[in-house]
Amino acid sequence: MLAAWSDTSRMIVTSAVMFLAVAAAVLVGCNPLLIHIRRKERQYDQILRHSLLMDISPRMVTVLTGAMMLFLGLVGYVVTAGTLPGTLLAAGVGLILPGLFIRYLRRRRQRKIEAQLVGGVQMLASGVRAGLNLVQSMEMIARDAPVPLREEFAHLLSEYEYGVPLDEAMESAARRVDLPDVRLLFAALQTHRQRGGDLGETLDRIAASIREIQRLESRVQTLTAQGRATARWLGAMPGVVMLILYFIDAAGVITLFTDGLGKMILALVVVLNIIGFLWIRKIMAIDI
Repeated sequence: MLAAWSDTSRMIVTSAVMFLAVAAAVLVGCNPLLIHIRRKERQYDQILRHSLLMDISPRMVTVLTGAMMLFLGLVGYVVTAGTLPGTLLAAGVGLILPGLFIRYLRRRRQRKIEAQLVGGVQMLASGVRAGLNLVQSMEMIARDAPVPLREEFAHLLSEYEYGVPLDEAMESAARRVDLPDVRLLFAALQTHRQRGGDLGETLDRIAASIREIQRLESRVQTLTAQGRATARWLGAMPGVVMLILYFIDAAGVITLFTDGLGKMILALVVVLNIIGFLWIRKIMAIDI
């Protein structure tokens, strides 16, 4: 009976110590976690409300990230039969997916604006030659240009109507869009407002410059297409090779996932594969 009581006491003490340790870890890690969440929410706010002009609360993205981590973590727990690395890996995927999707939306919007920019500059030049001033020409773009270029100029003009100086509104738009061609356009317009000159001719030169830059960028994309395809194939090759080996020697492949040394080899393969993929992409990312 004394032995049973001693075992019970030991279990109670052990449980209490573990509870205190977990509570201390939560208290110590709570503040850095909150700081990280606030920093990510500021980044999401910058992208969602400023770059994408979407009225979505960053806190909603945080909640969605938590839900995604929980869901994928449970999926990983079930698929990997309750192993901790598989569960953490799946939860980690849930952590980065919302951010990747938001950045994808931002990049897609930037590509659309970049494709529409030359037409917008030509529309500005046509408005100036028709006798309109710069603001009136921008209003024409905000009314007749395709989305999302129309939305950006509409937002710029709304800031101007609320009392923001036009130069500051253009600087804000350049930061919001974050494209070199857009910064070139607004910088040229600001220079013209300070020094004067033929605005129509200035806009024609800007349109020609942007068109030439985009032509060179398209040429670079064409020349580096094979390298980027090679990076994608090299990234997928380990999985393809493992699938082929599974049909040849299923037991050996399964051993990689069950044996400790095999797991280390798989982790090393994944890390080296990611490094090689990012290295090739970095080499192919040529900035004009």
